[in-house]
Amino acid sequence: MKPIGILGGGQLARMLALEAHRRGLPVAVFSEHDTDPARQVVNDWSKGVPFDRQKLLAFMSKCSVVTFESEFFDDKLLIEASKVTATEVFPKPELMGLLRNRVTQKSLLDQNRLATSPWEKVSDGSEKELRRVMEKLGGRVVFKATTGGYDGYGTFVVKNEANLLAFAKIADSQEGRVQYIGEKFVPFDRELAIIASRDRNGKVITFPFVESRQENSRCLWTIGPLKETSAMKAMKNGIAKFLKKIDYVGTMGIEFFEIDGSLLINELAPRVHNSGHYTMDAFDFDQFAAHLFAVAGIALPNPKANGKAFAMWNLLGTEKASDGTIKSLTPWNCVTDQAKLHWYGKETSRPGRKMGHINSLGNSMSTALAKAKKAATKSRREIGF
Repeated sequence: MKPIGILGGGQLARMLALEAHRRGLPVAVFSEHDTDPARQVVNDWSKGVPFDRQKLLAFMSKCSVVTFESEFFDDKLLIEASKVTATEVFPKPELMGLLRNRVTQKSLLDQNRLATSPWEKVSDGSEKELRRVMEKLGGRVVFKATTGGYDGYGTFVVKNEANLLAFAKIADSQEGRVQYIGEKFVPFDRELAIIASRDRNGKVITFPFVESRQENSRCLWTIGPLKETSAMKAMKNGIAKFLKKIDYVGTMGIEFFEIDGSLLINELAPRVHNSGHYTMDAFDFDQFAAHLFAVAGIALPNPKANGKAFAMWNLLGTEKASDGTIKSLTPWNCVTDQAKLHWYGKETSRPGRKMGHINSLGNSMSTALAKAKKAATKSRREIGF
């Protein structure tokens, strides 16, 4: 079997590659730097950037199928490369082109009657246009870049005149290089997420709903499994139908706002997702295995839980080290049968950068979260960031 190709070299690609090793699946990585997290765990590595046509063609030619760790690729180039090399790409790049743009993503949700916050396309960055959108959406708006935004990047909350004038300077200065949508500001009760995977034969599996907590627009922790409400069950069924209708193949992360028990989809992430990292230890079959099986044409099994409750705590970078470097890694004594460190192999730390995460199990979500937090604190002290 020729290898499964992964475009990108970050921590998601690293965890995909490690899971491929565990499952006996050959894997190859295409990324820019030889220090990339995924490069450290594979022998079959190709150096290149995703927009280099010739290097991309050479990489895809040696792969049985190609997937990616993020949606930030040129879908048109991938379509062409797939045709030239006769190498299939999943999720399909045509679909990725729609899902990675907030305008077309929101339109797909509306067309499929999946509840999301009211929104408006922003035609330009002028103050007049921004005021029109604010008036249409009730006066309080979250402006988001249509492409390229994640972890709070490209997101601006505008609740008053001062916020509006500050954002207008940013939007207008970009002279059309960055497009935005406006979403009605939603005063939610909590943020939830779910991981869903669909294989080539159409089978859909889902992992439990989880609650997530953000710190400076980055996920700090997740806990689960949440007891499914009627609204959650309806949303899960709607997502399964949606994946079937758009012929999605692979794993997808879906984030929600919960408001008085009802759910609004905040965002679709067409890939493995941070909110699903708990699956690596809480289940016998995780989101990374699900993605690999799905794109490789292997039937998806039904995952089984390893415990009653689980938690995941992200290890986010800080400004402690003046040069950004960290100590040599010696954190393994913090690992127990119910709290486990997953380290990403990044050489430098910066504020908010995802350096690793802790997974834990427990008899309750609160117990699991306490274990994860304790292990995270110990890891930080020993690693030195």
